[in-house]
Amino acid sequence: MVKILSQGEEIRAQSFEAKMNSDSLLIDIHGSRVLSNAPLNGGLRKAGSLVNYSLYGKKDCENMPVEYLRKIIKSMNIDPSNTVGLMTGVKPDSFLFSDEELVSSFLSVGNDNAASPLDGLKYSGAGTINIIVLCRVKLTDGAMVDAYKTATEAKSYSLLSRRVKSQFSERTATGTITDVTAIVQNNTGDEYRYAGTGTDLGSSISRSIYNGISYALDHFYGYSEVM
Repeated sequence: MVKILSQGEEIRAQSFEAKMNSDSLLIDIHGSRVLSNAPLNGGLRKAGSLVNYSLYGKKDCENMPVEYLRKIIKSMNIDPSNTVGLMTGVKPDSFLFSDEELVSSFLSVGNDNAASPLDGLKYSGAGTINIIVLCRVKLTDGAMVDAYKTATEAKSYSLLSRRVKSQFSERTATGTITDVTAIVQNNTGDEYRYAGTGTDLGSSISRSIYNGISYALDHFYGYSEVM
């Protein structure tokens, strides 16, 4: 199930509470472990919340995303030191929720910076694919890395299935140059050691991300499946 998040909408589950604000998505994760490449508090750590902030229609962060996010999150009366912060240029009215059996994913999908891994250091526009995967189970450290890998594969396949072209070459894109992914584990429940595509957890992650990104590409950017 995929849906667009409306302003003020709240989604509650056993392990998180999410609210879509006018310019950001706020998710309370109750001190769960997070693995991410987020600009603010990335890496493997415990956190109280995640924020995916939209810069759409605002001034640029002047290449200081960490300082910018700290300021924004502090203005929301949230502790920046206990928050994993993401940033995107995607319109806040196109943020998505994609639910599956073992995970719930929140996505914001832009393609201005769509690229292949071989295009080199280039930048144009503010397109970013931000993915937050909230698992309903506990994960070992290895399983969190496995889940991150599976999420990346699912993202890349979503773009390949639509034959999204790189903005910088004739190659097919596998992501954008500014993508951020966050994997969040549950604090309770069975502990999973694996999250590859051949597992039930990996399958849930893959479907959640593929369905969400495909929905965005088809409804917001005019693509359709060709593979």
